[in-house]
Formats: sequence, C-alpha cells, structure tokens
Amino acid sequence: MKLSIIVPVYKARRHLQNCIESILQQTYTDYELILVDDGSPDGCGNVCDRYAQECDKVRVIHKKNGGLSSARNAGIAAAKGEYITFVDADDIVASGTYYYNMRILLSNPDIDIIEYPVNIHYETPQSRIISFKPEKVSGNREIIVDWIKRKGYTHAYACNKIYRSDLFTFVRFPEGEVFEDLYTTPMLYGSCDCVYYSDCGFYYYIDRKESISNSYSFKTRYFLYRNTVNLYKKVKNEYKMEQEANEMLLDCANRLTDLLRCSDGPKEQYAQACDMLRDEKIDVKTLYNMNIPVQQKIKFITLSLFGAPIHSRIHALLRRKLC
Repeated sequence: MKLSIIVPVYKARRHLQNCIESILQQTYTDYELILVDDGSPDGCGNVCDRYAQECDKVRVIHKKNGGLSSARNAGIAAAKGEYITFVDADDIVASGTYYYNMRILLSNPDIDIIEYPVNIHYETPQSRIISFKPEKVSGNREIIVDWIKRKGYTHAYACNKIYRSDLFTFVRFPEGEVFEDLYTTPMLYGSCDCVYYSDCGFYYYIDRKESISNSYSFKTRYFLYRNTVNLYKKVKNEYKMEQEANEMLLDCANRLTDLLRCSDGPKEQYAQACDMLRDEKIDVKTLYNMNIPVQQKIKFITLSLFGAPIHSRIHALLRRKLC
C-alpha cells in the first residue's frame, strides 16, 4: 500500500459524496481511503459505511466526536500506506492529482513532503489559486527558511500535501484546538530533509459559512493568533530572519485585532493575548521601507509608535464602531 487518504467526517452530509467520488475517480489506484466518522449526527456514518461496502479500498472508523485533529490522528494511527494525505469532507480533489504527484514521489524517494496547487475559497468572490513552480528544496534548515520566505504560513493547510508516513511517528495534530495546521505544518517541514513544490494537480478548498475558518468566536481566533505568534517568535529569535519577522509581526497584529473584536472570551485571556506581543513594535524607518501598500504603512504607524497591543486595541475599537 503506497498511499493512505484520510478524510475526517463531521456534519458534511451535503458535500461528502462529492468529496468521496473525487477520490474514488482518481486514476492512481494504489491507495486506501480511510473515512473517519467523528461522531457525525447527520447520517454521514451511514454514507461512509455504504461506500465501504461497495469499494474494498474504503475503510471506515466510527468514533466519538473529538474534533478535526482527533479524527486526523485516528486516521494516522490506522494508516497502512508509505505516504499519507488528508482531505476535508467538504472539499474535492482534481482528477489526476494523486497519479502525477505519486509518480514524482516514487521516482524521487528522497522527497518527504510534496505540496501541490490549491484553490482556496473555491467558487466564491474571494477565490484564489496558490500554485508553485516545480522545485526541490533539500536540507533541514534550508527547508524551513525557504518555507518562511515563501510565506508558507499563509497556506499551511494540511490537505494539499502528501507526506511520508514516518514523519508522523512523533507528530500528531493538537486535539481540542482549531487552526491546528499552523501548529503542525511547520513542525513537519522542520523535521524533514527534502520538500518538493509541484505544479501538478489541484485541491479545491470549498468555503462554507459555517466552517471553523469563518467563525468569529474568541476560541477559534485565539488558537489562530497564538500559533501565529509562536511561529513569529521562532522566526525572529531562532532563525534570526529580521525582514520576515517584521512581515509576520504585521500579521500577528492583525490577528490580535481580530481577536480583540470578539466579545465572547474571558476578560483575563484578552490581557494574556496582548501580553504575547508586549513590547513588540517595528521601527518607523523599517516600516517605511517595507514593500507594502501606502495604506498599510499608514495603518501600522500606531504599531511603530505604541507597540502591538495598543495598536490592536485601537484598531479593534475603530472596527467595532464602523460595524
């Protein structure tokens, strides 16, 4: 068995069949499809069982609801393939995606991770394609430095990648959290020796209004913010990448602003969130020389003058009033 395809399933009845069919119609055939029914209350488990009865490539795991990370981890534990990939139950994979990318992997056994194009917010006005020129990057430090320079953290999705399965020997997705990809993906990239950026295939990330990424609750925004800040501090303090760290600080400040706009979180956690970026600011001259639009430079003047916490509080207050 070469490839294990893991699909966590929860409240995805409307999209599940399209997702599964896009996988079963792949021209690559040496795979197993693991459907992890994460205690879905909408009959998804029955759909999964029907596919398992009809196709011997399909296996089903029924488990108590534990969230996306828990479902992925259950799939990883059950996987038999030399390689692992993930598909969310409301997304689809373009025909030929696994055939062409597995052919690259099998011809280059040194590759640990292959990342291929993705269309995010598919079929919405915000639709955007993230694509790559074919390129191999080797060397542990070189991989993570290159990943940061190409701003891989802005598309740290688990799903448009195929991984050598032994990368998950000591790595699992953090359970009980959301936006877990931003925690796990840099860990995986930082632990491998060769990554390939592929121009073959397509992953279609379908935007749903009820999805976690569209939730504006404190809990969901907190995990996204915390994981972004932790990565920023690593880039700044461990990798000493000053330019990239400054770019990431702007992203951290935006995420803190989004977090402070939420009104459903514990008061003490708002203060703790601000403390994560205490004393973090950008020199005015550095901000002026950054390759960002003038409007953004004006916006972040308060970050240069007062630091990230005050900047984010000001802009959170302004956006609340505008809304």
